Amino acid sequence: MFRFRYTKYRTFLIVMILSNQALVKRAEYLRKIRQFFADKGVLEVDTPLSYPYPVSDPYIDAFAIQTQSGMRYLQTSPEYAMKRLLAQGTGSIYQICKAFRNDPKAQYHNHEFTMLEWYRSGLDDETLRQEIIEMLLLLKPDATIHRFSYEQLFKEVFGVDPHQMSEMQLQNLLNEKIGQVQGLEKPNQIECLDLLFTHCIEPWLKQYSFVFVYDYPQVQAALARIMCNEQGQMVAKRFELFYQGIELANGYYELISSEEQRKRFENDLVMRAQLGKNAVPIDQKLLACLDDIPECAGVALGLDRLMMCLEGYADIQEVLYC
Repeated sequence: MFRFRYTKYRTFLIVMILSNQALVKRAEYLRKIRQFFADKGVLEVDTPLSYPYPVSDPYIDAFAIQTQSGMRYLQTSPEYAMKRLLAQGTGSIYQICKAFRNDPKAQYHNHEFTMLEWYRSGLDDETLRQEIIEMLLLLKPDATIHRFSYEQLFKEVFGVDPHQMSEMQLQNLLNEKIGQVQGLEKPNQIECLDLLFTHCIEPWLKQYSFVFVYDYPQVQAALARIMCNEQGQMVAKRFELFYQGIELANGYYELISSEEQRKRFENDLVMRAQLGKNAVPIDQKLLACLDDIPECAGVALGLDRLMMCLEGYADIQEVLYC
């Protein structure tokens, strides 16, 4: 009986020691990241966690809060607020903050998590990737980083060019590689691409440590510019960073056209209606200042996931105080 109690107590101590180690390591990473930006003259900012407008992205769900002053939303990212600051002339800025998404808890996801988001005036998506590499090597000096275009990955895994495929061709490829997806009788182009990527390409990426994937299809542009790549193909100037197939960051060469962004917001609302989701208000204040934002690139990085990968934790709950 005594032995049993002692074993339980010893296990409890080990868990607490691991938790403290995670807290100490987290503080070390935060200190290095803040120093990294201080050395570059990037200003740290702090925007509200609740915001009057949620993202319009039909595949991201925000938590709504009914206040005495009206509806507000817990931020899924500080993007809208930070872009309004950019339009005020702040120059390059970054923020370390809590973000919230109404998704189920999972191995790599918690409804509340820590995000590092930054915007660099005068940089495009390619030069911003170089800065991310610089930061990664500061945190993990022996890191190896690979780069693949979205097209390269689809040709490697499926033997097709995703930029040239129709919605029907993507549906046929999805049915061939994954089969019928429950709840999606006729998936649209974005859903097909996402499912093929998450179910087939992300597992393929597990053979590498850090991987940048860049030049996404136009339909996945979100808030990124659409431009010609080196092959003359129109692509979204967007990239994502993965570690052994785990998504860590999402970045854009930022769209700064209010006219084009309004069209995308309105298209998002149409898609939300098709998916049976509630309409959300468009951030008119963001649209009003978007043309005043300087040429820049921005990225949002999940710090909890990054710490998991750098320190070898298996579950996001191990690096969170829950």
